[in-house]
Amino acid sequence: MKAIAVMAVSALGVLGIVGLAEVTQNRPDVVEAGTTTVVNFDVGTREYQRGDDAAAQALWAVCSSTVGGEVTTPVATDDGEGGDAYRVTISPAIGEHGRKRLAGCLEDATLDRVVGHVRSISTAA
Repeated sequence: MKAIAVMAVSALGVLGIVGLAEVTQNRPDVVEAGTTTVVNFDVGTREYQRGDDAAAQALWAVCSSTVGGEVTTPVATDDGEGGDAYRVTISPAIGEHGRKRLAGCLEDATLDRVVGHVRSISTAA
């Protein structure tokens, strides 16, 4: 009886680990034609001494490594609400998994005192 319980717990543990690995692994994307544009990501800073432009550049420098291809540097644009937002372009286009990784990186607490907010990511042929 004790051996059956140990085997059952072991089997559940293995299934749990395999399941966790399946949902958290980094999946590659198929290379797509065209470009992907991250439209209007903005940054929020808390006592970041160098300002929003430097914060956006620093955040993008870290997060651009989560996707392949050629990337542009962030360009400041008007967000339509009187503030600044930033636009970057990635070529070739990135797929669904790449978009999720990139948005996650920009919106996580990747850098101290800097957090991004992605408003949209679009792909053009």
